[in-house]
Amino acid sequence: MEAEKKDVVISVEHLVKSFGDLEVLKDINLQVHEGEVVCIIGPSGSGKSTLLRCINQLEQPTGGAIKYHGSDMLAKGADIRAFREKVGMVFQRFNLFPLKTVLGNVTLAPVLTGHKKKAEAEQLAMELLKKVGLESKADAKPAMLSGGQQQRVAIARALAMEPEALLFDEPTSALDPELVGEVLAVMKSLAEGGMTMVIVTHEMAFARDVSDHVVFMANGYIVEEGPPQEFFAHPKEERTKAFLSRFLDG
Repeated sequence: MEAEKKDVVISVEHLVKSFGDLEVLKDINLQVHEGEVVCIIGPSGSGKSTLLRCINQLEQPTGGAIKYHGSDMLAKGADIRAFREKVGMVFQRFNLFPLKTVLGNVTLAPVLTGHKKKAEAEQLAMELLKKVGLESKADAKPAMLSGGQQQRVAIARALAMEPEALLFDEPTSALDPELVGEVLAVMKSLAEGGMTMVIVTHEMAFARDVSDHVVFMANGYIVEEGPPQEFFAHPKEERTKAFLSRFLDG
């Protein structure tokens, strides 16, 4: 018997996004359940990152609904700040504050928002830095770290707000190839710990091995989606087959 699906945390319904005359997202529908890892894959320009930025409202959708536990975050009066505190985001380019230490970067948001007193925030930050293997770098500035280390700090910073879910926008694409593994290892451990995650990625093996659900986008549409075993072994759409053939040959 199939396991019962958990609560829907994020629901994207008939989402549309245009930049002028260019329609980038066309009637996108997606559900993310509690504890689920959803990987979004597809060619460049397919709308993947725009979808993530619309969920977090870094881009304003043109139409549709984005619901968090059933409440439409696009409705007038919706508390976007509270939503962003609960649904964190990790960016491609780290976006760390260069003049602050690693510890300062991780503690900033919880202290500024009043979620934690400084000492409490620092204690949590050290626990999170240990989790991502960087407690020894607490006093370093971001410029002293490798790209992989900076991205792991960015993940710790997102976790410091104790979010319910995390959005990752191609978190390894700005990294040198030898540094990708250390970031993916942290993300895999978060997945194993039950963190709800939506990940835009080019890392096909990660999507296949770690995700619960894979979404393939092209030309602003969701072309195909499903469990990774089924999706990678038996893609149904020709567009999906052509895309996967480049990654899965041999």
